[in-house]
Amino acid sequence: MTPYQRYDFLALWQQHVGQAAGVTPFVVVGFDTAGEPMFLAPLGRRKSGPFTVVGFLGGKHVNLNFALWRRDAATSVTADDLASFVRRLAAVEKDVDVLALRNQPEHWGDTANPFALLSKQPSPSNCPRLPLGGSGAEVIERQISSSLRGRLRNKERKLQKLPGYRYLRATNAAEMDRLLAAFMVQRSARFSEKGMDNVFAERGVEAFLRASCHQGLGAGAPVIEIHSLVTDDEVLALYAGVNDGQRFSGMFNSYTLSENARWSPGLILLLHMVTDCADRGLGMFDLGIGEAHYKELICPSNETLFDSFMGLTPRGSLIVFGMQTALCVKRAIKHNRLLWSVVLGVRWARALFSKAQ
Repeated sequence: MTPYQRYDFLALWQQHVGQAAGVTPFVVVGFDTAGEPMFLAPLGRRKSGPFTVVGFLGGKHVNLNFALWRRDAATSVTADDLASFVRRLAAVEKDVDVLALRNQPEHWGDTANPFALLSKQPSPSNCPRLPLGGSGAEVIERQISSSLRGRLRNKERKLQKLPGYRYLRATNAAEMDRLLAAFMVQRSARFSEKGMDNVFAERGVEAFLRASCHQGLGAGAPVIEIHSLVTDDEVLALYAGVNDGQRFSGMFNSYTLSENARWSPGLILLLHMVTDCADRGLGMFDLGIGEAHYKELICPSNETLFDSFMGLTPRGSLIVFGMQTALCVKRAIKHNRLLWSVVLGVRWARALFSKAQ
């Protein structure tokens, strides 16, 4: 399973975000003919207008969705087996209109995703990732260009002159609270600047992040960990994500609103994070789904993701086409530089108009 399908992560999400959004847990277990569990899919049921849709728990706060599979079953299951599962689900849960399985990796480690045998289409975005292996210094030298390393070293020298400058992975409640407070302020300002709605201001989200950052912290394994560059009186940059001891997967980030942003503290932080994760023995590092130039600089390869939509009722089949088409259009826009620049321009204009009012 991915770090996002751990029980502690999904339980906190459901408690603070899912329940407030009207999501009901819908955990599905598939059995083989001997009655032994083959897989567990941590799904949730929600209303979308008059329709009932079932998809992975975690919503947009989860970058990667992968059911929990018994390893031998994952390698032996067939397309007919999964078609039978979908038919059984439709027969048992007659009020569910659509099964929508978003942002699934085609592989997890060395295991192919059996749900890829269902009908599928490419997700709008992929997940930039960086294979680790070896010490942090070895990974940085092997994976990051010497020119980028040199530019960032020069910029970090500027930051090192600030009182109390240091790289910090939060290990206690006071550090976590300081970083979370800075994140909420910085991210809100960035959303406003770009003319976008602040998704972190939605009901229950801040409480979910706070609970996830504090749970397990005393044992050195918070559900969500936060890495940062700080000074005595400023949080220069931070990046948070989930870590299961094998892979770090990025969730959210922010950087300072001050003039110190010109020294690229976000990129410098990422080099420290890669070093830290490699030195802790992790095998993979990713920055979450989505397109951004800084992700391309750090993560040279992509985790290919796919979506599957299946109508379980006649009326559900009618809306599946619309859902598939909408995401195809979104993917086309995101992967076309001209169209994407138009979208960014519209957001910028909306932000200016909002401020003018």
